[in-house]
Amino acid sequence: MSNESLPPSSHLPKVKRNKGISPLWALPILTMLLAGWLVVKAIHDAGQRVQIYFSDAAGLVAGRTTIRYQGLEVGMVRDINLSEGLDSIYVDADIYPEATKLLSKETRFWLVKPTASLSGISGLDALVSGNYISIQPGSLESKELETKFVALDKAPADLRDTLDGLSITLKAKDLGGISVGSQIVYKKIPIGEIYHYQLDDKGQNVIIQASIKEEYRHIITDKSRFWNVSGIGAHFDFKGIDVRLESLSALFSGAIAVDSPDDGLPVDTNTQFKLYKDVQTAGRGIAIKVTLPDDNKISPAGAPIMYRGLEVGQVTDLSLSEDRESIIASAAIQPAFSDMLNSGSQFILEEAKVSLSGVENISNLVKGNFLTLVPGGGDKARNFTAIRKNDFNRQQARSIPLQLVSNNSFGLEPGANILYRGIQVGVISKVSLKDETVLIDTLIDNNYASLLRSNNRFFVTGSASAELTESGLRVTVPPAKQLLTGSISFVSDGLSKAKKSYPLYASQSLAELAKSNQAGSIAVTLVANELPPVSKGSPILYRNLEVGSVLDYKLKGKNVVITTHIDNRYKHLITDSTVFWNRSGVEFNASLSGVSVKASPLKTLVQGGIAFDSLDSVENKQGSHYKLYESFDNARKFGHTITLTASNADSLSIGTGIEYNGVKIGELTSLTPDFDSKSVVLEARIYPDFAQVVAKEGSYFWIDEPEIGLSAYATLKNILKQFN
Repeated sequence: MSNESLPPSSHLPKVKRNKGISPLWALPILTMLLAGWLVVKAIHDAGQRVQIYFSDAAGLVAGRTTIRYQGLEVGMVRDINLSEGLDSIYVDADIYPEATKLLSKETRFWLVKPTASLSGISGLDALVSGNYISIQPGSLESKELETKFVALDKAPADLRDTLDGLSITLKAKDLGGISVGSQIVYKKIPIGEIYHYQLDDKGQNVIIQASIKEEYRHIITDKSRFWNVSGIGAHFDFKGIDVRLESLSALFSGAIAVDSPDDGLPVDTNTQFKLYKDVQTAGRGIAIKVTLPDDNKISPAGAPIMYRGLEVGQVTDLSLSEDRESIIASAAIQPAFSDMLNSGSQFILEEAKVSLSGVENISNLVKGNFLTLVPGGGDKARNFTAIRKNDFNRQQARSIPLQLVSNNSFGLEPGANILYRGIQVGVISKVSLKDETVLIDTLIDNNYASLLRSNNRFFVTGSASAELTESGLRVTVPPAKQLLTGSISFVSDGLSKAKKSYPLYASQSLAELAKSNQAGSIAVTLVANELPPVSKGSPILYRNLEVGSVLDYKLKGKNVVITTHIDNRYKHLITDSTVFWNRSGVEFNASLSGVSVKASPLKTLVQGGIAFDSLDSVENKQGSHYKLYESFDNARKFGHTITLTASNADSLSIGTGIEYNGVKIGELTSLTPDFDSKSVVLEARIYPDFAQVVAKEGSYFWIDEPEIGLSAYATLKNILKQFN
């Protein structure tokens, strides 16, 4: 179609191109910018992602459980997952950017949830807002970022150290009803509370950590005393029963009371104090130390310290000294009696005494022993040494110490009397055992000091006794009181200078026998395979003359060792060739020529006895001791022992004789096979009369075998002959 065909009134449009940006693009651009800003803001607000491991997921909710620092929200739990080992759970949480500086290797997390107990309600804010995770940062100077943590089961024990107030530590033997949240009270006013407890490194004591409010910090000083006031306290003695009941809070949740003297000094954080179990043992007063004797039976729980029947102090604790050699009692004396605590003052251990002769301090059997204070002069002192009453009497020159030595206590006990001619002149203070010896400590009244002489002989008289002597039967029965309690009597003899120790004899007769011993004697020790029929006091005879007696005997290894004494006037009879043998009862000797009977002296028939004489060529010693033979014949024939070796011993036996030209000069005593050399070892004894001639180098021995023929026979005996 051409332009000519258009109607005259029509116009052609003018087409123009727009060279700018359309306004319609503004909306998507703004949308993209807003989305980017939101992404950047979301990333910025998310902060640092961390993982926190818990033992369980109780109380944790993703998107709701917050993380707080001192009440301020610093993070949020985003997700909760199981660990790979299925033994724990972990949460993915975001820590807000402004709080990321709290994260380091020392940072700690724990879950806070409301708990209720008799001591009160904790985590009350969690009851309103729900459970939350609390964070405690480590050192703020640390720049090393950590993102994985293991949560604590509960708030850390040292949390209170970062808060206001005074943190202290209490040390106790046991917890005693105390729990977390238990109050610390001063004059019935709560001034702090317990926030943690645990065993010490050795597991022997309980360490309790407590916090004192800042406004009461000045109350706690270096002289403060803490004691347990939990539950009901009761004290029983002969005066009755004392029952103490604290507040209901202390009854159910436990509490600790504190008292502080006026002259104490302020203490630093975490100062340790001892926690006493009650007010009696808290030892409020002047603190002193008393070194106690062993076996003192002092109660560490408030044993009293007395002065003229009045209680002036108490024992608060017992402990060992640093070298573990002594027992130290910590005690407190009432301030009103401070003028008695001088270097010259003494503490006496008062012990219970119950015997047939009397009763003293019977209440100690229930309450334990106690101490008595005896004031003295000198400078002020705080350390003392307690002594027993007997030692105190001796120090006051009221008695003289004396020790008796014996091998038996004879049933004597402390408190038994020491008598002289039936009059009491002393008392036994202690009976002890040292090795195999009994030591009896006694105190002799100073008024009878003149009776103590160099040769005094002490003997037991507190029991009935019967003794068979050459003159007949002697029976001794002491008075009834001595028979019940036991006693010791003595004979005063010798020079006026007394000894510190004397032997104690079992009876008066042995004490009399000892009189001759004190005149001068020598000791001779015998050894035997078994104890012959002898006793203490049995006579020692030389050709039927009594020259000494048996003092004692005891078992040593496989042998019996017998101690004897020989009077000095007969000591020349003891020579290198002296031989001892048993001489008890009646000796029989039967042979083809008849029977020989030899009776011992009367005393040896009753008590047994030992005889000796000089026999040449007899082995008379075993080591340094003399051998004791069974009889004179056994000793006379013993002679000298030799050892022989034979290829066989078919025709030999123990007792086979050793002959020289038809004369018996010895016999075999043992046959022992030697498997290594395939021979027999023979031990033989050469009689004393022939020992010097036969038992020497150059002698030889052979076995004389029995011979039997058709026409004649030799003597049917096995003879071991010797030819020189």
